[in-house]
Amino acid sequence: MINVFLLCGGPSSEHEISLRSALNISQSLNKSKYDTKIVYIDKNGAFSKPYDVIETKDEFDLVKETNKNVAGSIAEFLEILKDYDPANTIIIPAIHGTYGEDGTIQGFLDCIRFPYIGNGLLSSALCMDKVTTNDIFEKNGLSQAKYLYTYKEGFDDDFIKRCINEIELPLIVKPSANGSSVGVSKVENKEELKDAIKEALKYDQKALVEELIDGQEIEIAIIGEGNNLDVSAPAAYITNHKFLDYDAKYFDKETIAQVPYEMEEIYKIEAINFAKECYKAAGCEGFARVDIFYTKENKFFINEINTFPGFTPTSFFARLAMDMYGEDFDFVLDKLIDDGFRRFK
Repeated sequence: MINVFLLCGGPSSEHEISLRSALNISQSLNKSKYDTKIVYIDKNGAFSKPYDVIETKDEFDLVKETNKNVAGSIAEFLEILKDYDPANTIIIPAIHGTYGEDGTIQGFLDCIRFPYIGNGLLSSALCMDKVTTNDIFEKNGLSQAKYLYTYKEGFDDDFIKRCINEIELPLIVKPSANGSSVGVSKVENKEELKDAIKEALKYDQKALVEELIDGQEIEIAIIGEGNNLDVSAPAAYITNHKFLDYDAKYFDKETIAQVPYEMEEIYKIEAINFAKECYKAAGCEGFARVDIFYTKENKFFINEINTFPGFTPTSFFARLAMDMYGEDFDFVLDKLIDDGFRRFK
């Protein structure tokens, strides 16, 4: 029997999405293979005591009382974990965005020397910071939108002029390090641009301003590392929103999920190969979801890489991975857990 500690929640704007992912994971793990304990992390970063998987359809039932002393709560968690053998114990850090997807929790798990699924510290940190990944994509000659960025301390009217002159309107503004399209805006004029940058800087110290690529965003699931990669067909959300924002992704009932996305085979193969190059350039390992813009001219532009994408029943990563293998989600989780142990060893 393999011991699994499933971490969920966390101090990010994607706290609730993490709970949905954790609920789906906890209910999908094969109970004959895994003894699973859930650890809820509150919005201040405090850990709950590990508890057994519960039968519920409400992800908020995963919320548990925590020791409000963050250091004390982590010490309590480590006191429990010390009695487990890393040879048959693995961590699933199902925390999206800040803290869970930016290398923080991965560095913590590296320090205490326990295996975990997904990307390590470096690739997590790189992909979480969109400015840094843009620099890496540019260095590797991978097509992407033109971009500029500003720090909170250096933001002024000169930066706004640079954006308008060097990139041109309309523009997309986003926090450099955040997820689920939180804090992202499409702007049509100078006045909107200033407000959009201020909004993005509420979520991060850096704001990224990008050229608006007129195309369909497609998403591709990848599992593996190096040249040993399993890659799914592309999928896409078809929406009437200006762009694929948080509401369009999770709440708009008119948003249509097209799995797989309908495109000519020659361009599907090109999209898959492009996604693989982006994944490898960012040093990804374990798994990720690669988001790409596909234009009417059949051109591809990398948007971003999510190193711990949503694992909810409706999330593209889960659906694409199941379609790729022709198996249920428990098979996908088995594969990710096996890979986590392999890389740890």
